[in-house]
Order: sequence, then C-alpha cells, then structure tokens
Amino acid sequence: MKEHQAGAATLICVAGAVGAGKTTLARKLGKALGAKVLEEEVSGNELLEAFYRDPAQYALPVQGKFLLSRFCQLRTDCWEKEGIVVTDYIFDKDRLFAELNLKGKELEIYRGLWEAVKDRVRRPGVVIYLQAQPQLLLERVRQRNRSFERGIELAYLQQLTKGYEKLFSGYDHCPVIRIGSVTEPARNQQSWRQMAEELIRVAPQLSGKLI
Repeated sequence: MKEHQAGAATLICVAGAVGAGKTTLARKLGKALGAKVLEEEVSGNELLEAFYRDPAQYALPVQGKFLLSRFCQLRTDCWEKEGIVVTDYIFDKDRLFAELNLKGKELEIYRGLWEAVKDRVRRPGVVIYLQAQPQLLLERVRQRNRSFERGIELAYLQQLTKGYEKLFSGYDHCPVIRIGSVTEPARNQQSWRQMAEELIRVAPQLSGKLI
C-alpha cells in the first residue's frame, strides 16, 4: 500500500457506479463526521444528457469537463489543512470512464491531460466502494428520473460495473471498504453500522463519531 499524503485533511471517497447511492451516503457521512462534503458537479452539466443520447459525439467534451471539475476540487495546492473531507466520487474514476467512452485520437488526447494532472490531486485515505448489480442500478436510475440520465442503458451499466471491479481489484493507494449496495448503508441502520465498524477499523481516529 502506498504511503498516504501527510499534513492535510483526511479524504474519504465514496465510490461506485451510477445509482449505487454514493451522494446520499457521502452526505450522511459528512453530517456524522462533521466533515466537509464535496459532491460531483452533475446537475449543472448540460452535456451529460447529450452524451447519453450520442456518446460518440459528446464523449470527449463531457470527459474534459469532468476532469477539470474533479481536478479543481481535489488539487493539492489548495487542499484543506486539517479535518475530514468526504467526496461522492473517486478521482481515479475519471480514467475509468475515459477508457470506457473514448477511442482512438480522443483517448490519446485524454491520456495526455490525465498525465498532466493525476499527480496533483489529493489521494484518499479511505475508499468506501458501493457494489450493486447492473439491473438494480438501472432500476434506481429509472426511479430517480433525472432528465440527463434517461439515455442510460443496462449494457452501459454492465460495462461500468466491470470497470469499477477492475479498478479496485488492484487498488493499493489506501484501504478499500466494499459494501453491498442492495441495502444502502445511508438508509439501512444495520448496513450503516457494519460500514461504520469497518471504517473505524481502518481509520481509528473516527471512533466515537459514527456509532
């Protein structure tokens, strides 16, 4: 496991595919821990709806917009000096989505941008990875009925789920807590307690704040 960056606020990242319950859990964790919460900027991204309708045309503009947004939130030169920060995403997902959505010259352009910024962002101290089957994710996406997500299909979620599994199969930057997302820890007390106990085990400084 790689050494965690010292001298700055602890970063807890909630990760998982679309519909896994990341934002809800990040908000509950932030409240319980008295932490700052950084949410991914999706509601105002007008390109997302166009992307889900026509991925080939809009993949690179969407990827570039998200890469810049995530970098601005997590850049080390303006990071919090103390405390805890919770995000509803992990920066490494950016490359995951790029590898899934970009091809040829566009992917080559993206890789150049990624190399320029990847070492200038805050690394997480802990990742909470919410796992769920693609069919369940699709049901949740349909239920929340966001206009920009209406073009999401099951095949895309299946690819995305495989991408996350690949990402975390060899992830060694910090501890990764895997949580089944069928009973979301943000809404299920038993699941929350199990997650909290595991989080305290890998980050003892959080003891007394979660359970």
